Amino acid sequence: MTPNPSLEQEKFDDDHFLGFIHHPRRFPIEYRHIPFWEKPDPHFEEESDIGITLGSAKYMKPGTCIEIAIPTRKEIQKFRCRVVLVREGVAGYELGLWLLNQSDAARFRIVEQICHIELYLTDKRYLDGPFLSRERVTHEWITRFASGFPTL
Repeated sequence: MTPNPSLEQEKFDDDHFLGFIHHPRRFPIEYRHIPFWEKPDPHFEEESDIGITLGSAKYMKPGTCIEIAIPTRKEIQKFRCRVVLVREGVAGYELGLWLLNQSDAARFRIVEQICHIELYLTDKRYLDGPFLSRERVTHEWITRFASGFPTL
């Protein structure tokens, strides 16, 4: 039996995207361009050392500042980012974004892990039945994949 690729952690092999967390395509994310009057003062920016890659139907110029919104179970988590890498693909573009605020890095890493765990839980319940324990599946995901996330 061939393993289900949706249960395996999505990863980029491309050297340009090392150190970035890949946001899964099946998990919702929204983004908006930050107008120049909302951009942070470059003298006070504390860019983080963590980033995200995500798919986009449209091209974004490197240097563009955007705000991403990721829904979690209780609220929508928002982060400000700068486009640092763009790669054209078959289904649009793959964007590499760098967080603009160092203080958001730990929260961002946790939110992205939640996204991956939720999809893993959905896939496991589809394959193994709807009554799987959320805690057991979360522990399984952490054991298998958490070490692959960039550290702070």
